[in-house]
Order: sequence, then structure tokens, then C-alpha cells
Amino acid sequence: MNLFLKYLLEEFDILCTHPMFGPESGKDSWVGLPFVYDKVRIGDDEERLSRVERFLDIFAKEGRRMVKMSCIEHDKYAAGSKFVTHTMGRVLERFGVESSPVNTKVYEALLNLVKNTKGDVLDLYYGLFMYNQNLLEQLERLDMAFESIKKDLFGRLLQVYRKQLFLNCKEEDGFLSTMK
Repeated sequence: MNLFLKYLLEEFDILCTHPMFGPESGKDSWVGLPFVYDKVRIGDDEERLSRVERFLDIFAKEGRRMVKMSCIEHDKYAAGSKFVTHTMGRVLERFGVESSPVNTKVYEALLNLVKNTKGDVLDLYYGLFMYNQNLLEQLERLDMAFESIKKDLFGRLLQVYRKQLFLNCKEEDGFLSTMK
């Protein structure tokens, strides 16, 4: 949007759109999938207004869920959903999740996440990262969340270890000694 506003002459209409699906999620049907749009700058004359409505109507007739939203709002939501989804899918792919005979429904959902995100080209993911100003914050929040989980796990491990280590010990004169 910013580039269009900066470089396009006033006579050019600006309709920003984002069909919120990829090759996997939209391969069978578009019905119900969101199509986000923002009429950033559309001329007042009837022909220009009609052209925009005809274009949007193509997607509405296919059953898309039409979502009118500002580009700024879209970028905020996309950082929270699309980027996090693709990042977690790529993390799980590199982690090497594999199907097994004891898969749970939740694990199957994770395998599907990997399959869906793996199907999208990396340029889309990199473009999302490069051109959405909200993503550095999201990446930092993901990193902090992972570190917090590790801290919780190691903290619990330390409690269990200390309890087992000192199970047969008592404090005497400020020192620990083994009871016999």
C-alpha cells in the first residue's frame, strides 16, 4: 500500500487484496475462505467504482468470505496468524515430525500443519517477514515463549532431582549428612 501510494499517480486506483489461502488450503474449494481487501484509493466516477465491485464480485461469487479491512489492520492480524502458523510449520518440519502408529488427533493436526506450510513457496514466507513491520515483534515473542517453556521444564526437573537427591538427607548444624 505504501509503495502504491508513494509511486502511483492520483489517477490510479489502489485496491489492496489478500486471498488468505495457499495451494493446500484452497486446492479443493474456496468456499468460506477469507478474501481480505482494502479500497485504499478508488476514484469517484461510476466506471471506476463499478470496476472494483466487479473484481471483488468474482471472489464473492466463488463463496469466499469477503473481509473489508485496512492494510494496517491486516498486517497486524497476519503477523499473529499467518506468520506464526508458517513459522511453527517450518520449525516442526525441520524438527522432523513423522507419522507413527500411535498418532493422536492433535499430532495429526501438527502433521497437517507441516504439510500445508511445506506446500507454500518460501518466497511467500520471506516476503511476509520482510514487508510486515509487526513480524520482528512476533518472532521475539515466539522466542521468549520457547525460552519460558524451557525454563519451566528445567525448573521442574531441578525440583524433582533435588527431591530425589536429598530424600535421605537431613540438615545437621547447617550441613547435610546422609541418614543411616
